[in-house]
Amino acid sequence: MMFTAMKFRQLTTVVATTALLLFSTAQAQVVTPATLTVDDNKIQAKLTLSSLIEVDLTVEFENSIGLNANNIDITAELLDPTDLTITDRLPSALTSAVSGFPVLVSISPKADAGFGFEGLAMVELYTKAIHYTPTIPWRLFTSHDGGEFEDITTLTSSGSFRARGSTGQFSDFIILLDNRPSASVINDKVASLSTIVNGNRNKIAALLEAAIDSGINDVQSALAVNDDDAALAAVDSLISLIDNASGNEIADVWRSSGDVVNVKGLLLTQLQTLRFSLRTL
Repeated sequence: MMFTAMKFRQLTTVVATTALLLFSTAQAQVVTPATLTVDDNKIQAKLTLSSLIEVDLTVEFENSIGLNANNIDITAELLDPTDLTITDRLPSALTSAVSGFPVLVSISPKADAGFGFEGLAMVELYTKAIHYTPTIPWRLFTSHDGGEFEDITTLTSSGSFRARGSTGQFSDFIILLDNRPSASVINDKVASLSTIVNGNRNKIAALLEAAIDSGINDVQSALAVNDDDAALAAVDSLISLIDNASGNEIADVWRSSGDVVNVKGLLLTQLQTLRFSLRTL
């Protein structure tokens, strides 16, 4: 089933009709959490957009500093399918918002709040508005500072639909229907991995940099001969390599002030979602 980037198609007649009613009556509706709890390194929020659409948000950190409910703004909104600020940020005409759950969640730590974290943050969206079907490629995407949406999925599962990903920074999160060929998705993720390394070489120690370059070459070489198992093994090795690297070897801190780049978190984000794509071929 193919979906265009500029409008929503039906998953079922009932769902599509409901979605259109929501668009006509609730365009640009932005809500804040009905409930919000912060416990140690974990944020949990429930956002209600209508009687039919709710989303539970979970964010979990490996290690955070200054985390409290006053330091982070969390909102959700129902999307207008003709809004160019959304459609122009989609990575392909083969990606689109999901009928029945056209929701954008934004997480914006306050710049002057002194909040920060090391490494990765796990982000999960859970909703009963749609139901998990293994053959439907719904994925978790993120966009930073109004840029293009990128797939960061590490898990999708039932109950009714749950999508999980990781990130090294914050901005917007959305569930999209991704009908791109698997090879295209994987190639895009490998290219993003290389782009992150090339843009941050001065923040990676020389020995680690060489090992990362070698690992990426191993991934590319395996994919060039369609050896998906070898590519997956190379990705797992890179994840272990970078995950075990210290802050002296690679920049690994994100701060709400925006003055540092969490290179470790960005690389692990790409590697973990690449592993997901390779495992779901």
